[in-house]
Amino acid sequence: MYNPEFHTNQNGVPIISGADLDIIGERLVFDFSPDLMCAPREIDIDRFVINYLGMKQDFFYLSHCGVYLGMTVFLDSNTIPVYIPELNQAEYASAKARTVIIDQSLMEDDQEHRYRFTMGHEGSHGILHTPYFLSDVGRGIPYSQEYSKFIRCRADNYRFDIHSPSTRWTDAKRIEWQANRLSSAILMPKCMVSMLMAQMPNRGEVDRTRSISENVSEVFNVSLEAAFYRLKDLGYLDKDLGFQDVFS
Repeated sequence: MYNPEFHTNQNGVPIISGADLDIIGERLVFDFSPDLMCAPREIDIDRFVINYLGMKQDFFYLSHCGVYLGMTVFLDSNTIPVYIPELNQAEYASAKARTVIIDQSLMEDDQEHRYRFTMGHEGSHGILHTPYFLSDVGRGIPYSQEYSKFIRCRADNYRFDIHSPSTRWTDAKRIEWQANRLSSAILMPKCMVSMLMAQMPNRGEVDRTRSISENVSEVFNVSLEAAFYRLKDLGYLDKDLGFQDVFS
């Protein structure tokens, strides 16, 4: 397995740019299955995370209201907080180290895109952040109730606008942004997106934005929003353009 190397800040958080994460995503996908890089296509994210990264997978309801979509477990734990709908109460579950836990709600038929991105996001924590969460510094962060044995990822943490001057970059936010960007880079490798864009005809700006976002969404089996932000990150769309401006 390809193991990326990078510098970290004094707290152990990777110092890494979006462009670096794009390169890492391409190298991981190539090492996982070189033939995938020949043409734009869907990445088998389950096989990538479970077979290639060697992580385990489990499913629980992580809250009563869907606030958490996924979790990465870094150390064996018997105190994973989960919700039991039948009992309408919270309980503790057990999970082994290097387990990705997906919220059970993402197994519904209309949640495939969110499920795929969440798998990529949690797998990306395993790739980038395991040393941080196992470090003495990492054990002090406010992610979990039990030091750093796991990280629970909120639904509203899956998109940060790197271009916004109002974004306050805490270590926690950097970690989530890095997992988001690497998930996008694995599900939609830069070179594959470039190949796909070379095949797209020129159109008016709004029609072009819609058509290329829809095409990326369909080819890589990701949500329209994930496709739109990936195209923004790679410079194919104006960085000031909002998703609702085009798809309202």
